[in-house]
Amino acid sequence: METPNIEWKESLIKSLIYRGITLVLGTLTAYFITGSIEIATGTAILTESVQAINYFVYELIWSNISRKRLKEKIIEDIRKRQIDIKIDYSSIMEIAYHMSQVDTFVPKLYLSVKNFFNKLLENEQLEEIHDEIRKYKSYFETTHAKRKLIF
Repeated sequence: METPNIEWKESLIKSLIYRGITLVLGTLTAYFITGSIEIATGTAILTESVQAINYFVYELIWSNISRKRLKEKIIEDIRKRQIDIKIDYSSIMEIAYHMSQVDTFVPKLYLSVKNFFNKLLENEQLEEIHDEIRKYKSYFETTHAKRKLIF
């Protein structure tokens, strides 16, 4: 929440400095046209007051638009990452399927495949495909259930 206050204050300071410079320039310009310092000062103050409010509002709107664009970009990047993860899920499912098809009598390989399934099931990011992974793990364990593997 501090960022909007900082931007608000920065915009106000920029507006005041800019308006101070244009007030001097406006007064000088009006003086050369009217020849009266009172009329020139009054005209410049009125004009600069209106323009200061306009500039300040414009600056706030511009900052808000920039912030919204940045937020939309961040959300878009997050969505792309989610899509990338889902693409990776399909690769993981393919590996899990092929691992469930492994036919081995080698105890170390059996344990490695079983650990692979366990690690997949521990991964919370893969939660949406845990049921399918459990199915492949179960098939793998059933395939090897009748074997006498020595560990």
